[in-house]
Amino acid sequence: MSFPASRIFSRCDLFPEEFSIVVTLRVPSLPPKRNEYLLTVVAEESDLLLLGLRFSPAQLHFLFLREDTAGAWQTRVSFRSPALVDSRWHTLVLAVSAGVFSLTTDCGLPVDIMADVPFPARLSVKGARFFVGSRRRAKGLFTGLVRQLVLLPGSDATPRLCPSRNAPLAVLSIPRVLQALTGKPEDNEVLKYPYETNIRVTLGPQPPCTEVEDAQFWFDASRKGLYLCVGNEWVSVLAAKERLDYVEEHQNLFTNSETLGVEVFRIPQVGLFVATANRKATSAVYKWTEEKFVSYQNIPTHQAQAWRHFTIGKKIFLAVANFEPDEKGQEFSVIYKWSHRKLKFTPYQSIATHSARDWEAFEVDGEHFLAVANHREGDNHNINSVIYKWNPATRLFEANQTIATSGAYDWEFFSVGPYSFLVVANTFNGTSTKVHSHLYIRLLGSFQLFQSFPTFGAADWEVFQIGERIFLAVANSHSYDVEMQVQNDSYVINSVIYELNVTAQAFVKFQDILTCSALDWEFFSVGEDYFLVVANSFDGRTFSVNSIIYRWQGYEGFVAVHSLPTVGCRDWEAFSTTAGAYLIYSSAKEPLSRVLRLRTR
Repeated sequence: MSFPASRIFSRCDLFPEEFSIVVTLRVPSLPPKRNEYLLTVVAEESDLLLLGLRFSPAQLHFLFLREDTAGAWQTRVSFRSPALVDSRWHTLVLAVSAGVFSLTTDCGLPVDIMADVPFPARLSVKGARFFVGSRRRAKGLFTGLVRQLVLLPGSDATPRLCPSRNAPLAVLSIPRVLQALTGKPEDNEVLKYPYETNIRVTLGPQPPCTEVEDAQFWFDASRKGLYLCVGNEWVSVLAAKERLDYVEEHQNLFTNSETLGVEVFRIPQVGLFVATANRKATSAVYKWTEEKFVSYQNIPTHQAQAWRHFTIGKKIFLAVANFEPDEKGQEFSVIYKWSHRKLKFTPYQSIATHSARDWEAFEVDGEHFLAVANHREGDNHNINSVIYKWNPATRLFEANQTIATSGAYDWEFFSVGPYSFLVVANTFNGTSTKVHSHLYIRLLGSFQLFQSFPTFGAADWEVFQIGERIFLAVANSHSYDVEMQVQNDSYVINSVIYELNVTAQAFVKFQDILTCSALDWEFFSVGEDYFLVVANSFDGRTFSVNSIIYRWQGYEGFVAVHSLPTVGCRDWEAFSTTAGAYLIYSSAKEPLSRVLRLRTR
């Protein structure tokens, strides 16, 4: 069981300097060297133990983190265990005050320890989590019974529950439901409550769930999940925490030509789809059928760069960004609408664009918008990109605002509280890829410049949130200037993750990650873990470059955990089905997209 520390420390993040921990427990016999945790406070991001109560057959340990100018270190105060592991009830009071650590067992004489290192006066529990019966890991799980567990600020709480007529079951504060339990002592033993019944738990591979196993438990040790047999079905009682174990190839999706972008989406009551933006004259939509994507619909396009799925009310749309003109020499990108009768996408609206790279669909205050990233007009990269607004009367998108861009490659929309933002990835200004990309905020009915970022051939922005923290990751593709000599290593450059600093009202650099002509970031989660995968496309010599999955490691930032062989990787999309989690990536160098299965443990 766990809960955020903020649930207790709602007004102040500091743990009290003086306090008592009262616990009534019953512990079976333990192996000589086994340690189990009763209570811990753990920093969620760093997994650092801030405070803990741990016991073994021989000792009870109180652990806490101490910091000074020299750094931080773990401190332990140990009491010789007063025969806790005897399958009997015991009530312990651990009192901490002014450098004195006192342990009272069953209202007996206290054992005092004057520690060389006192408990810290300012132990912050901001962003921490309480764990009862564990240390957030499988190792050291508590295996006994707990009747009461109380954290009480102030000095020694022993006088509040001692003396007691039944010292091993001395009560300070226990749940009302346990106070109401009745029963009769047997053989001069303390009460055996109804929840102390003999329950059989099966370990190992999944056993059958029949009438014989009904109301029995099965513990899946490999996934750390507890299940109860109910009506011929194993029902999850303690959810297994999924962790990414490895990535395997699931499907080679052969496409009409090289694929520059993929868009995964769902249509209610119809299914899961992926649209591929293909270099040649036909792009395609595939439907997820029997655990793989199969061809569903071909759509004529003109060197399509990206698809964007969005909805307005019950209407379902799919917009394609066309990079080249059509047979008549006209440049149009097209919005398609889903026909519920034909079960196909049909042309709905054509919009004049200029070497369009991307569409971004978003909603602000109930109004719907589409932003197009116009890359260039002829040889001129410094042109306007356009934001279109849905007109409910005409049921069409109409130009609403133009924004000057330089080789625009991508738009990304996001909200922070009541504020709406739109960030553009500027790639090239005609002479250099060293060009600022801009973040805009919507004020008074239009987007206005909020912040500028130095970027190098920026090809993609990815916004994501971890807890209450908001991040922006930019994919830098190339460091180039017409005045400099072309260098192969100009493609191997840092892409950057920025974090929103609310106090400064700006995004500040959080982490640099070395990438190889990065064209896309994709954020996803597996269980309680967070990941970023980058589309590495070219290292200056070859398009056969590994793309990397990075795992969030708290204060360490993102750390590489999986290397995936890719060829001219252009775009990543994460999706999930009832069968599991997947990634799909497109290749700009071969008519093949690949679906990868994320295997968990």
